[in-house]
Amino acid sequence: MITFLVLVNTRSGGQDGPHLLQRFSEVIGAGEVLGEVVNLTEPTETGVVGPRPILLKHSTTQDVRIIVCGGDGTVGWVLSELEKIDWVHGAPPVAIIPMGTGNDLSRSFYWGGRYKDKPVKKVLYDVTEADVGELDRWSIEFSANPDGERHPRAIDRIPSQNSVFNNYFSLGIDAHIALQFHNARNANQDKFTSRTRNLLFYGLEGGKDLLVQKWRHLMEDVVVHCTLKDGQVVDITKTLKDYGAHSILFLNIKNYSGGTRPWKQRTGYVASQNDGLIEVIALDNIDLALLHIGGTGVFVCQAKEVVLSTTKAVPMQVDGEPMLVNPCSIKILHHNTVNILNRKKTTYPYRDPEVDEWAARKIQSSFKQYKRQKTGLSSPHTEGGPDDGAP
Repeated sequence: MITFLVLVNTRSGGQDGPHLLQRFSEVIGAGEVLGEVVNLTEPTETGVVGPRPILLKHSTTQDVRIIVCGGDGTVGWVLSELEKIDWVHGAPPVAIIPMGTGNDLSRSFYWGGRYKDKPVKKVLYDVTEADVGELDRWSIEFSANPDGERHPRAIDRIPSQNSVFNNYFSLGIDAHIALQFHNARNANQDKFTSRTRNLLFYGLEGGKDLLVQKWRHLMEDVVVHCTLKDGQVVDITKTLKDYGAHSILFLNIKNYSGGTRPWKQRTGYVASQNDGLIEVIALDNIDLALLHIGGTGVFVCQAKEVVLSTTKAVPMQVDGEPMLVNPCSIKILHHNTVNILNRKKTTYPYRDPEVDEWAARKIQSSFKQYKRQKTGLSSPHTEGGPDDGAP
């Protein structure tokens, strides 16, 4: 029988985190459902609870499935702790309930791009029926370059907690915009409380750069060498410079920046998140602006190892965590492979009042949306009041 470990980051997703914590606590560990529910960010004398204690507790338990409720950063946190534990029956697979801004890892394994208020029993059924997939993880080896042009607000090395990535590593204009957002949110947290508002900020900053082109000379200060699948080492610096790359993206999964697909399929090359290869993609500022309406970057190569160096402070981001980094050399290497659950489309086979009520609300909402579209009404407030049709 499956033991469910539900790890909730209550600081993610506004009020969704505490809501999920309560709902799972009502089901998990009660009756026939085995498992535990943990608030990862519950304060302790030394910080927060985190995932390690509950993972250690169940390191000898058979047939464990982990459900992480949070953003991609929370998933990465859990995966990093998973690898530190000696699992008697093998490391358990992970499912995701997305509560971050981008949720690209969740999208890549078909758990969706945002939290939907599904019945807990339906979620547990989906987790039970999910297939076990694999995800490559990549490590970043860092060394400082003391001879380059330093910046007073830049950091001298990538923090250790960002030394492994699951989704992507990038440098250039996309990291610059992410850093602008990070700084603005830290200065005005009350103005960045919704996912929609966060994405709007990214769109506006990207639009500004169409005029400013702040990182159009990125490749004047960056050199990139890639080791290909056959072991050949190639210098792709000129290719990137000739294209006019404003950003270089090293992509491990299908999705990037809130569900976009910057990888453009090329004959003879197949992108996979568990092939020991990382996709190297060039983006200029126009590519970046068009990603959310179906645009793509330019395929450069697939690499099993990357070495890059910078001669001035350059913005970088590791799985969406932005930073301005002083001149350095970076080596990207395959770190390990972990088990992630691939969600399948399933129909809940049992009668349950909560599931029946949820299905009825979804059908009603879909019908009312269809009716509004057919009558030319665009606002849900036009009929039935402000809560009409809410799922």
